[in-house]
Amino acid sequence: MISRLTELSPDARSVAEEYLDAAGAALDPELRDAVVADLTSYLCERLRPDSTAAEVRAVVASAGTPEAEQPSPPRRVWKQLLAGFNPRNAAARVAETWWNPADERLFVPRAIGWGFDLNFGALAVRLGLIEPDAEAEPFTSTPNAAFATAAMVPAALAAATVLHYGVRGRGLPDRLPSHWDVAGAPDRWVSKRRAAVTDLAVTIVPAAIAVATARSSRSGPRRAGVLAATSSIAATGATVTVLRSLGDRPRIWVGPALVVAFAGAAGGVLLGLARSGRAAEIRADLSVEQQ
Repeated sequence: MISRLTELSPDARSVAEEYLDAAGAALDPELRDAVVADLTSYLCERLRPDSTAAEVRAVVASAGTPEAEQPSPPRRVWKQLLAGFNPRNAAARVAETWWNPADERLFVPRAIGWGFDLNFGALAVRLGLIEPDAEAEPFTSTPNAAFATAAMVPAALAAATVLHYGVRGRGLPDRLPSHWDVAGAPDRWVSKRRAAVTDLAVTIVPAAIAVATARSSRSGPRRAGVLAATSSIAATGATVTVLRSLGDRPRIWVGPALVVAFAGAAGGVLLGLARSGRAAEIRADLSVEQQ
């Protein structure tokens, strides 16, 4: 072992320095000094003052040559702006955007459209509900039974909406609210028939899609994305159904209630699927250890 390369013979030192110069030239300037220092330490630990040039070459070969990090090609601005409108893999993109516990950011670029989405995975980590590395790849280990259970969320919301209009429909006013202002007061109205058709469609259609998706052979992330989206839509529809029946009094909590319904349904479904996937991974690991 030597403390510096100057302890080597001129020929041996020349081989080492040529190697370090070539290695440094292939690196990013910001990384060059640190990597060259590490390589120098590697050589010094394995060489002696009497090491020959051939021995230095052998140590150099064992160290290898660090590869230059190739910068990713710049994306065109228009592609960045339209990325959220690409229909390909939209369902998987929803799951990856809404549930990424490994990403510390709470708000990330939207999966669909422009703007930002809430990263429920990061929120769950901050609340201590799940670990950032809970799954190697989210939803890939989630069992089919968990997807079937998740599909029951929009199905139950659709059933509740049908029951609401079936039991209370005749007693509701002929005109029901269709929009509320920032103070929570209704400012637009529609006929009861139109309100019922809208609410039933907004809950039943997502429920049907959710059940079909849960029973499909799609990948875990794609199923998770569809189930989260359909659950949030059905929850919003069911909440609107309830709000319509509350009359025309201003209620400041109308807006927050809709946000909580949408986010709570999506976040709850994704959390449940992720925890089921984590439990399945643990069971698989224990099974392997016991064999």
